[in-house]
Amino acid sequence: MKVIKVVLVGMNNLFLQGLRHLLDPAQFSITGESSDLASWSALLREGPAPDLVPDLLLADLNGCNENDLESVHRVRSTFEDIRVVVLANELCLTNMARLLRAGVDGYLLKDLSAEALSLSLLLVIKGEKALPSTLARVLADDPWTDATNSASVRAQKRLTEREEQILRCLLNAYSNKHIARALNISEGTVKVHLKSLMKKIAAGNRTQAALWARNNGIANGELTTGRS
Repeated sequence: MKVIKVVLVGMNNLFLQGLRHLLDPAQFSITGESSDLASWSALLREGPAPDLVPDLLLADLNGCNENDLESVHRVRSTFEDIRVVVLANELCLTNMARLLRAGVDGYLLKDLSAEALSLSLLLVIKGEKALPSTLARVLADDPWTDATNSASVRAQKRLTEREEQILRCLLNAYSNKHIARALNISEGTVKVHLKSLMKKIAAGNRTQAALWARNNGIANGELTTGRS
């Protein structure tokens, strides 16, 4: 198995040292460190040698500021194959959504085990997204209760009744096949609705769409079926 080249990003030297010990050297090779994403992305403009370009950036971010978002954009636009994983102190849906839109491949909490961290990073290298295990529970909780505000947001996006139904399905982690069966429509129709829906709410994937639904008061309740 190819050893994964990793650059660690963060201002806490003690934490970075801990990461060095946690990551199995048989799987991960720490090739560099940087205090923040902006400092490391600045090196990209200098054109680092190909053998110094990492496979993965593992970043310890304190919150999510505009510089971080811009740096993620710059990294992904310059080196499309570099994976970016962010470690956070706590689950913040707003920060997670902003970072996912910027192009990160993983948003993980620092309380996960060393084994879970390694497995998550390996999944990211294979092209998967890595998100906190607690996200499912958060999405399953009752949505925001400001119905007036959420209805206004949905109206601005001009969502159809069917699109809201599909968002509720996404909140329940339904597959396309499950959505089709629940709404009594074909999988092809589901895909058409999903494409239109994703464009309206500027979501890049199903997770982002579910987060949007959760944050805009769309409940994952009982569905009304019908054809369209």
